[in-house]
Amino acid sequence: MRRVVMTTVTAAMMSGCGPDTSFQGVESRPIPDAPVRLTWLGEFTRPAGTVYPTLSDSAKFGELSGLVRDAGSGQWAAVIDDRDARVAWLTIAYSGGALSVSPTRLMPLRAGPGVPDRIVTRADLEAIVALPDGTFLMTEEGHIDGGEIWQPVILHATREGVVTDIIDYPGAFHIQLNQARGLRPNQGFESLTRLPNGHLVAGLEQPLLEDGDTASFGRGGRGRLVELAPEDAGWRAGRQWTYQIEPTPAVPGFDATCGDGGTGLVELLALNDTTLLSLERGCVQNLQTGATLNPIQIFSVKLDSAEARKTLVLDLGTLAARLSPDMRNLDNFEGMSFGPPARDGGSTLLVVSDDNFRKTQRTSFLLFSIAGMPAGAGTMGSR
Repeated sequence: MRRVVMTTVTAAMMSGCGPDTSFQGVESRPIPDAPVRLTWLGEFTRPAGTVYPTLSDSAKFGELSGLVRDAGSGQWAAVIDDRDARVAWLTIAYSGGALSVSPTRLMPLRAGPGVPDRIVTRADLEAIVALPDGTFLMTEEGHIDGGEIWQPVILHATREGVVTDIIDYPGAFHIQLNQARGLRPNQGFESLTRLPNGHLVAGLEQPLLEDGDTASFGRGGRGRLVELAPEDAGWRAGRQWTYQIEPTPAVPGFDATCGDGGTGLVELLALNDTTLLSLERGCVQNLQTGATLNPIQIFSVKLDSAEARKTLVLDLGTLAARLSPDMRNLDNFEGMSFGPPARDGGSTLLVVSDDNFRKTQRTSFLLFSIAGMPAGAGTMGSR
């Protein structure tokens, strides 16, 4: 096992770095700096507890929190977020105007030589990235369970589910015992994406403790994005960007947030080296009836200054009337990936929800065409 501790370098040092050519030629082609537009194409939704004839144990399918296309198989791999670390493999197609999703198998993660089994088998997986060699990087966001701390890490796994490396984040992004600074447990590195130049960008769901309060009604949050650059046999931390998390939207009939359900950054997807899509999700509730609603927004994010610049691309609430009745209040959408080609061969975006294994929630996939992307972009297994 190779434990790679990433050290921080300044933004000024990183700004002069050229692209890592060893990673080029395998990502989706970059898009021009044009306004991003999403057009809804289709929906595939199933309630928690659905039995899938393709699986030997459907009870373990759900809580999909991150998604990526695997170029080798043409399937999608999704991490399952319930601290019994495993990956769901999916066949996803769009044909005749209909989106279809079929889980094919569940793959448990297991520790390779020298890798601590505890970190691997009980990881709180939130995002997944495909690498050119067919392996994957998966995020553990950082959590506390039974008084034990699981620091945020990135698991490097083979396509057979063997974790060969554990990649650490800098100490400033660790959970502190006294909770005076650092990461908020279970609100850490929820998102991860890979740029065409081979660098990674990871995003915090909520601000560090020293960066102020979490987002809520009438108040946003000061989040952060962190760059991880390949170096020798590992990775080093590079630039950082301030990322302003939106205030939780006020929705008539919903008078409170759901526990820690204030708006948070839950996913990133690179379109080119300086432009990302970001997914922000909140949860609001009616205290009298117990009804809940998930405000979901997708933004275009520019990484051309110290503060990430955001532009709203889509508020999913505007689609509610076009979705199935069970989805009128949306759901806990947490994952994004490039999807199967549209009818014209153009690029698409998949957004997936985490059903939390609750009977009141659903696993839902929404498919959108992406205006401005070249035909065939986003289909090479990169997210």
